[in-house]
Amino acid sequence: MSMTNSKKVITGLAPEQTEDLIFRKELIEAETIKMVIDRRYLLEQIAEAHSYVGSGQNAGNVVITVARDNEI
Repeated sequence: MSMTNSKKVITGLAPEQTEDLIFRKELIEAETIKMVIDRRYLLEQIAEAHSYVGSGQNAGNVVITVARDNEI
């Protein structure tokens, strides 16, 4: 936030519970919900990906792929 703004932002991640992951997996397998992947970017293209999402053009999720050491 701006140094001249009095608003505060609190962030954090909720711990993943095994039951929640299983529930989501079941929803996806039953095709109750469906993930939409709009584009995929390599980690090296993260600035492009950020610009794309920031432009509001994306119609789904944008995936960042991180190569493993043995894939380089």
